[in-house]
Amino acid sequence: MSTKLSLHEIIPHKTDVGALANRINLDTRALHNKIDKWVTLRFALALRDYRIYRQGLQSFYHVFATVERNLYEQLDSDGEWKDLLAKVWKPEMARRERAEQDLLFYYDDDKNKFLTPMMPAQIEFVNHINEAIKEKPYILFAYLHVMYLALFAGGRVMRSSLGRATGLFPQKDGLKHEEVIKMGTNFFHFEVPDEETFRLLYKRDYELMTRNNLTETQKQEIIEESKYIFEQNARCMTELETHNMARIKSKWAYILVRQGYNVVLILLALLAIFLMRKVFTGLF
Repeated sequence: MSTKLSLHEIIPHKTDVGALANRINLDTRALHNKIDKWVTLRFALALRDYRIYRQGLQSFYHVFATVERNLYEQLDSDGEWKDLLAKVWKPEMARRERAEQDLLFYYDDDKNKFLTPMMPAQIEFVNHINEAIKEKPYILFAYLHVMYLALFAGGRVMRSSLGRATGLFPQKDGLKHEEVIKMGTNFFHFEVPDEETFRLLYKRDYELMTRNNLTETQKQEIIEESKYIFEQNARCMTELETHNMARIKSKWAYILVRQGYNVVLILLALLAIFLMRKVFTGLF
């Protein structure tokens, strides 16, 4: 795995318009760019508060956990897609357990805080994945490209950003900052000798298995599912943002009401003092 690939071994080429991965990238480019800008802005805010970051992480956790549960069901079955999926999937890619490790860290080992999706868009996403893959197992190829390659593309950048975000991580007694960072960033680490070579091998196998083993109709369905993945991830993030803003506003509304009540009490007290002074000075 640590051996570098030569140029002729790297497939598909980015100009190969027949490659399914390239077709997905082309057809989702506008969505990707839009969501990438949106996430970049929100991620900067999330790095300031681990409670916000862990909400986003648990949303992705449910997607990866659902995909991997369905994938392993296919790999353990005698279905027609078993061999094809097995030749693309690599165990080192699995993210469910790694995301769970991080979430246990951020939620103080309380699985009940994240194990089941609770937000409507998250529940809708999980239900859709289960139904879509049950009906058409080859839909998994949309998730194997969009969700997992995204981590290869941005994993190192995310690790670096998280490592520099000294205010992100909760305090853990007896642990050094470096140890805390390691405990909270498992999701973005791949236990492979060389991540770039691993990524290229994965892309190669994906291309080899999907070019001639899928019909054009199936490829179109995978492309459409890829668009849905982008859109639904955006809905989940927007849902969390709306949820947090509502909580903040409700807290501020309470504070303002409480402060307003206190202001009224102070004004009444000042008025009483003023009136008392008038009485005692005979000026009233």
